[in-house]
Amino acid sequence: MRLEVIFRCSKGTAIDFNYNHYLSNIITEATEKVAADYDQKKSQSLHTFSQLYLKDYSISNGKMISGSEQIQWYISSPDKIFLETIVKGLTISNYVYIGNSLLEFSQARLLEHPQFYDEMDFTCMSPITIAHAAGGGKEQYSSIDGDFFGENLRQDLVRKHYIIHERFPKNENLSFYFDTNYMKKKSRPSRLINYDGKKIMGYMVPFKVIGSKELIEVGYHAGFGNKNDHGFGMVKVWHKNRS
Repeated sequence: MRLEVIFRCSKGTAIDFNYNHYLSNIITEATEKVAADYDQKKSQSLHTFSQLYLKDYSISNGKMISGSEQIQWYISSPDKIFLETIVKGLTISNYVYIGNSLLEFSQARLLEHPQFYDEMDFTCMSPITIAHAAGGGKEQYSSIDGDFFGENLRQDLVRKHYIIHERFPKNENLSFYFDTNYMKKKSRPSRLINYDGKKIMGYMVPFKVIGSKELIEVGYHAGFGNKNDHGFGMVKVWHKNRS
């Protein structure tokens, strides 16, 4: 399921580019405000969220300066109750902070999910990252043009499918085809996000997936790749101009 959240702010509100950890905190605080009678542990680990969408903004001193009074944000999870809990929590608090900037919760609505096929095109609403342990307890981030980037995405989706459904998918095959023309046109298809002092590298590149509809649906709802609950791996369906 997917939730669209709308905040209101004053024109001229300044928002730091590295806001992911603030958004994570908003989700945590919203769910904690609601006395839910179900175990949220699995839902909280399987969700993702988008970057913020400002209708009009300028850039000054490393911050986005809002030129409008509305900001859109999207949260996705396979658990509808988890998303409804977030809405209840936002309704209770009414206001949230992103750094020192105050935003007013305006409204939220659950969006219909798309029809899933065994071949689909997506664009990124937040960067996709693949992380693995390196020496000294550090993490290393895989390159999108590496040999195992797509395979690691597939294996991660199989793992998530098992957590959600408590079974493996009937079809575990899935291939990723990232838009090489897009990457050639972009000087920096990668994004380096400072998550509360920790640098995380991901990619905002359109891609095609071919294979298991079950795994594609998991990726749409729970996110592709790692660190989804940090605001990575959210996508939307890309309807190419096929004329």
